[in-house]
Amino acid sequence: MINENYLLFEENLIKEYKINPNPELAEVLIKEFSSHFIKNTIPSVTLNEWINDRSKIALANPHDADFVFGLRGPGQRPVRELLYICMNSFCWNLILMKIDISSTYQKVADMFNTSADLVRIGFERKNHDFGERELCRFGLDLYLAIYQKNITSNHENAILSILKEDIHTQMIKDLNHHRAKYKHMSMTK
Repeated sequence: MINENYLLFEENLIKEYKINPNPELAEVLIKEFSSHFIKNTIPSVTLNEWINDRSKIALANPHDADFVFGLRGPGQRPVRELLYICMNSFCWNLILMKIDISSTYQKVADMFNTSADLVRIGFERKNHDFGERELCRFGLDLYLAIYQKNITSNHENAILSILKEDIHTQMIKDLNHHRAKYKHMSMTK
């Protein structure tokens, strides 16, 4: 499941990102970091610093959260998906503060100078291939990177009711995928 050498793995991912910054690796770093707030563990110092440097800027500039976290550039997701992911991260913040969904959509729409309908579409959008709410789930990971709040059991229940999937399910899939794809990074210092 989760490699015991995660600290070394995270440090090597950061080293690789410094050499070759790209949106795919940025997404991996965000998901690795968010897993710590789901599992209630501590990330490596280098990953924590990488996220902290970006989260402060993203809080001040929500429109640029995707750019700040390195999600733009060659190989990036489509621009509309990046917008949805950014908006979704701020939706999660309000939802987990127990703001009702229609108010959440409107507040995020105001934040992004768009319509509540566009925010709703982005939050509720399903992946056509798998029927999952992938952008919504990644928005949750970005929320955790920006706000750095541990997930409580009440949060888990709210997330389950929205995603129709336990928060740990996708996290475990992501972590296993990262370790398989970047397995050479868990062995070197």
